[in-house]
Amino acid sequence: MAGTPRDYYDILGIGRTAKPEDIKSAYRKLARKFHPDVNRNDKAAESRFKEVQEAYDILSDTKKRQAYDQFGHAGVSSAAASEAAAAAAGGGGGFRYQRPTGGGGATMDFGEIDLDDIFASFARGAGRGRGRGRTQTSTVPDQPPAADIIHHVTLTFEQAAHGTRLDLRLDTMGRAGSETLSIKIPPGVEENSKIRVRGKGQPAAAGTRGDLIIITHITPHDYFTRQGKDIILDLPVSLTEAASGGTVRVPTLGDPLDVRIPPGISSGKKLRIKGRGIALPDGAKGDQLCRVLIQLPPDLTEAQRQSLAAVDAAHPHNPRENTGWRI
Repeated sequence: MAGTPRDYYDILGIGRTAKPEDIKSAYRKLARKFHPDVNRNDKAAESRFKEVQEAYDILSDTKKRQAYDQFGHAGVSSAAASEAAAAAAGGGGGFRYQRPTGGGGATMDFGEIDLDDIFASFARGAGRGRGRGRTQTSTVPDQPPAADIIHHVTLTFEQAAHGTRLDLRLDTMGRAGSETLSIKIPPGVEENSKIRVRGKGQPAAAGTRGDLIIITHITPHDYFTRQGKDIILDLPVSLTEAASGGTVRVPTLGDPLDVRIPPGISSGKKLRIKGRGIALPDGAKGDQLCRVLIQLPPDLTEAQRQSLAAVDAAHPHNPRENTGWRI
């Protein structure tokens, strides 16, 4: 029937005999998948996240789960109404905070983040504390904890290699307006590197804030590839250049340079240019490796092919002799 609430066990994808640890594991998996910080401006994901948290709130509480198992959603509603009435009378009711969104940034260092800790905090209701007097008891909610915020940025290959500075305009959590931050990206970051910006995450009511976590993504380069701190460039050369040697001009991450090709070089050999690789935060630099690719003219005549065959006949050798192949 339309409008009928979904079964909480179905929402979490678990059986009705699931153990508490199974419920928690299913919740964490789904919370990571549908959390608003991971699905920006996705209303469907936001709705799904709220649905998952509601299911976890019920099934992780022993009394609420028993009421749900016996009476379904009606039993949960009745239990909630009783709890609200008890709270109004000074009983042990509690409050639950919704996690705000947004971010910010300043001082940074490399670091990892444990998402389990963040998402586990969403599952915990505000703790209950009692102010005791001779004739009354009141319920006071805990302050919501500060949490880290994740923000993804896309860099060019050159920005990742040399480092850069980015201006990020982020919503300021818990306030009106937004916050513009100048973020320094250190040299040498890779795909999925994490940069921690201290004190610019989600604020807590007590005045503390979590951290902003910048996750980097690198756009592929048209002709450079990265191998650790070195960069690789495929260098096509002609048959004559390979046989007789010569000098060719090649691009680098800085200015172009002339590279000398030794006579008799073979395809696959690498010519090293010192210090023209990836810069690292400690000041060290990798190298640029130019990988030689010998290219024959595409339109050789039969006579020219016979001339090459004569060269091979005069200098017999097996080019696959040192490959180590087992065939």
